[in-house]
Amino acid sequence: MHRLRERWRQQTDRLRSYCRVDEADPEIEGLIHRHDSSLKMYLRQVAARRFYSSIQDSEQIEQFVVSHFPEWLDDAIEEAVRLSEHRLDILGYNDIALGDDIDWHRDPVSGYQWPRRYWADYDLVHAPSADAKVIHELNRHQHLPRLAKAFFLTHDELYAREAIGQMESWIEQNPKWSGVNWQSSLELAIRAIAWMWTIFFLLPSKSLDEESLRRIVKSLFAQLDHVYRYPSVYTSPNTHLIGEATALFMAGLVFQELPRAEAWRHFGTVTLTHEMQRQVSKEGVYGEASSYYHCYAADFYLQAMVLARSNRLSFPEWMWTRLEQMLEFVMHISRPDGSLPLIGDDDGGRVLALSLEDYGSFRDGLSSGAVLFGRGDFKYRAGSFCEESFWLLGEHAWSVFDALQGQLPVELGRSYLRAGCFVQRSGWDAEDAHLVFDCGGMGTQTVGHGHADALSLTLFSGGREILIDPATSVYNAAPQWRNFFRSTQAHNTVVVDSQSQSRPGSSFSWRRKANARVRRTISLPDIEFIDGEHDGYTALRDEITHRRRVIYIRPNYWILLDELRGQGEHDFDFLYHFAPDTELFMFGDELKGDLDCQARVGDAGLQLFMYGSASIRAEAVCGEMNPIQGWASDRYGERHPSPVLRASMRAFAPVSMMTFLMVGKEPTQSRRFNGNSNHALAAVIRDGEHDDIAVACADDGDLHLMDCVMRGEFFWMRMENGNLQRLLAVNAQSFSHAGEKVFESQTPVPYVQAYFWEDGMVIERGEQEGKVYVRDLRDRQFQRN
Repeated sequence: MHRLRERWRQQTDRLRSYCRVDEADPEIEGLIHRHDSSLKMYLRQVAARRFYSSIQDSEQIEQFVVSHFPEWLDDAIEEAVRLSEHRLDILGYNDIALGDDIDWHRDPVSGYQWPRRYWADYDLVHAPSADAKVIHELNRHQHLPRLAKAFFLTHDELYAREAIGQMESWIEQNPKWSGVNWQSSLELAIRAIAWMWTIFFLLPSKSLDEESLRRIVKSLFAQLDHVYRYPSVYTSPNTHLIGEATALFMAGLVFQELPRAEAWRHFGTVTLTHEMQRQVSKEGVYGEASSYYHCYAADFYLQAMVLARSNRLSFPEWMWTRLEQMLEFVMHISRPDGSLPLIGDDDGGRVLALSLEDYGSFRDGLSSGAVLFGRGDFKYRAGSFCEESFWLLGEHAWSVFDALQGQLPVELGRSYLRAGCFVQRSGWDAEDAHLVFDCGGMGTQTVGHGHADALSLTLFSGGREILIDPATSVYNAAPQWRNFFRSTQAHNTVVVDSQSQSRPGSSFSWRRKANARVRRTISLPDIEFIDGEHDGYTALRDEITHRRRVIYIRPNYWILLDELRGQGEHDFDFLYHFAPDTELFMFGDELKGDLDCQARVGDAGLQLFMYGSASIRAEAVCGEMNPIQGWASDRYGERHPSPVLRASMRAFAPVSMMTFLMVGKEPTQSRRFNGNSNHALAAVIRDGEHDDIAVACADDGDLHLMDCVMRGEFFWMRMENGNLQRLLAVNAQSFSHAGEKVFESQTPVPYVQAYFWEDGMVIERGEQEGKVYVRDLRDRQFQRN
């Protein structure tokens, strides 16, 4: 029914567009008449009082900025000069010259001229000539608030005239419902937010005369009307809908005297509430499996909810709790340098772009969160008070932030079970290690921005990103690149038979989606164990199931256990994507299935030891085109060569691989144990003063290794000077050492942890039994705690 109504509206509006109906806006005329025939008076004396407090008093704000953050003023002037010359950055394209007279329908990167037609007649996803993201990003007008901000802080009318001139030229070139810049309700919503900030920044300007202001506000309201008539309820019910609701809520709240503003605000309030409940989990994770779009959603909610609170309107308390949880997720997933691993799609832009232009980092969100929620850990991770927080929350926010005691976050890891996202770190300092493991599939809501990256991971250490998610690069007009960057081949996981886990459809759809699940997690003070699997390769003629276990031995290394079960002979590619400036050195016995790969990224390092159940062939790949491999993207629209380690097996299933990831600049040693069972992998790695042994078994029989006999799925043993100090056994039935039985069970125990000393040991079983103390191994007297 909704689609039929929308279709009817489109056809009705098409006729109105051809006939030039609705040129007048009686509601605006009435609003002006009720305020002494001065729209500017209404905006200054009424509407502006409801907007953000940071725009209320330009002289006071200027004094504050000069006194506390003079660099903000310097940066604003420097950028405003560049913007006045019609030069700006658009996505990953830097310092683009728009020319003396800006053509708002011309793609400034490719030169493509978008045709003028009725807004509903475009098919931008399948347009082969140019990427619509570029023209949309230009027409979001997020550079205009930065121009207006420079005027607000300096009172230089040059910047005001430039911002006003650009808005007026846009209005002239974009009559209602005509052209590509009316095609997307989200783009209109973001432009409306940018125009609101611009208008209120410019209110003190003499250049903003009544005539110009009326033209601009009339166009603003027409764009908001379009958003209200054509929300993305069914077409893109994700951040599109959240963004549209935010713009309508803001406008409906600020311009309350406009009769139709109540409908805008009601739609915004109801939609924002409903969509937070639907799209953001109770863990505080946005449902599209994208770190970038998580920040995007949080940013929209910050703008709307802060404005509501300042106007004494209340969103439900649970929404504030969930917003706080969203920022907690940002805190945990952000790397030690504050940057985000770009998991899933990245849009390339942002919501509030008064200083920063993307979400390479969302420290400003944490800065705002520190003030809103009194969180010292948010302040610690924000590092400093951010300019976006100032404009969003006002001058008083600086006092709150300054008085807040920064606190080191307590947790070294966070498990988001519902999202399937696991974050592990060695500490919170700049040089510490940080790993994100993705076991969540393609998202819990719409999957247009998820990637085929199940069981992939990223790794940061020594102040540098090492194992990366290559990100997105492009959405439209280049299907081969779009499909590569969202494919399994572009992620740190296993590719079977050169197929992606999920089969792509159009730019934002999938013909078939892999399902991922978390099988088990174990969290101990210094060891974390995560077990996940996906079914993406069960669609092959000979089905394969990929299972990956990630074991973190804090603080120095990880063990990855990949198991690919099924039938038939297959090609298995184990992929690791490295940062672009990484140097790779490879050694080993490939015929035996052993590989030692040493990676150097500046002063940071990573050593990979790989032990396969069959022979492997290892190679470094960078910048290949047929097939595409070895590419990464730092920001939308950009891509560059980036090295990939590809360790390949041609073997009959089942196959398995044990991989050690040891961070640090100093190389270490590792070796496989000879004489292993055909159904087990075992290797030892040197970690400081210890020799750590890992054993992965694939059957239920007893395995003999050195002077140990074990039965179970996984065993980790820490040795010092040849003596067993510690044991972790997972899904195990028995373990004996030097002829003494440590534990035995008729059924597998979830986990057993044991500490040994000269004549005793302590055992902890992963059940409800508590601990068992063995006081004297010689007489085997047991005491149960």
